Amino acid sequence: MEPKNGKIILESKRLFFRLHTPDDMDDFCAMEQDPEVRRYVGGKPRTRVEAEDRFVNGPMQPHDGFWAMWATILKADNQYVGRCGLYPHYNEAGKIIEGDASMGLYIAHKYWRKGFATEAGRALIRFGFNTHHLKRIVTMIEVGNDASVHIIEKLGFTLSQTEHGGYRSFYHYVLENPVYN
Repeated sequence: MEPKNGKIILESKRLFFRLHTPDDMDDFCAMEQDPEVRRYVGGKPRTRVEAEDRFVNGPMQPHDGFWAMWATILKADNQYVGRCGLYPHYNEAGKIIEGDASMGLYIAHKYWRKGFATEAGRALIRFGFNTHHLKRIVTMIEVGNDASVHIIEKLGFTLSQTEHGGYRSFYHYVLENPVYN
């Protein structure tokens, strides 16, 4: 099945990845307002106004052509199941680290435990390493988010450090492109 709108950037067996369109706003905002989805990405649900602002001004917009959190669409029925993508990885001075990307995998709660995050992660890794010749992909996971840790470790990422913050702590994971090792 072809996507109902938007050009496909990437696809996997069950998923399409494309830029967000205005038609995605309600599904995007529903995820941002869901306490289960937001539990480990900010701690509290966003209001509709905050979610709409994030949709318009957040990492869903492309940077340098392909860097974005893309609408993740189930091929079988064109249903928005989340947002997944690669986006710039910045150093402490706020500069983009060349050859690196950060990866995000956000799946709507009703689609959890169906393998979509793992499938999306595999597609993004192949895309990043094989198409864009990235040297490494990184990701951060809030301490306590054991399901995401399991997915990332299954994808081959290794823990590089644990960052302890005021009220939140994060695991930092890295996956090196074997071509550069």
